[in-house]
Amino acid sequence: MKKVLIIVVLLSLGVVSCDNETTLQEFYVEHQNDNQYLAFDIPASLLTGDNSALNAEQKATLETIKKVNILGFPLKEENKETYETEKERLTSILKADKYKQLMRYGGGNRKAELYYLGEEDAIDELIVFGSDDEKGFGIARVTGNDMDPEAMIRLLKSFEKGDLNVAGLPDLDGFLD
Repeated sequence: MKKVLIIVVLLSLGVVSCDNETTLQEFYVEHQNDNQYLAFDIPASLLTGDNSALNAEQKATLETIKKVNILGFPLKEENKETYETEKERLTSILKADKYKQLMRYGGGNRKAELYYLGEEDAIDELIVFGSDDEKGFGIARVTGNDMDPEAMIRLLKSFEKGDLNVAGLPDLDGFLD
């Protein structure tokens, strides 16, 4: 009888201590097949093609990436209310203690925030959340092993300059237009 009571107490504690907060992964899975969202899963192999314009540090940084998941919500006249609700849900998820803010930039109706999971000098997941109250929002999850946050930011900047060969990726021009 004592053993049964101990097992019941331990199971009860386990159920009570479970975290009911939605994770970013759960949010992504929940919406990846939703027709209001655009979803892309990009394996690292598409990123590591011919990138001769990258320097050795950028190539090494690229090698730490496993995959990239992108989820976008294009804003339309008929989904403005849903846009606000979903944007607030994402903001709430990213406020959880496990997501650490790396940087924030933008102003007015446009903003972008970078978060990470892992250690400050060896992150396992980089999260880029951007929104534009006229076009929509998007979130990218970059997963990898022991990624250097400063090197990742430099790599993102090289992507903006067009140094990264992304020929194998879907055309993201106008992603939020």
